[in-house]
Amino acid sequence: MMKEKPQGFKKGDKVVMHTCAEAKLDKYHGKIWTCITDEQELPSGERVVGLEGESACFATEFLALVKM
Repeated sequence: MMKEKPQGFKKGDKVVMHTCAEAKLDKYHGKIWTCITDEQELPSGERVVGLEGESACFATEFLALVKM
């Protein structure tokens, strides 16, 4: 039986950064971001998502879903 992958972040989800260098910066601390892509897995195995206002993908291990 094939294991299903856990459902990751989806486009439109609201997230906040945690336990990373960026989360400690005043301009990002506590900021709520909107995902502009669904979560994707890179060839390296790292899971990333696009965030509104950022030019690069961001590692999902440092994001938490915000329930609104």
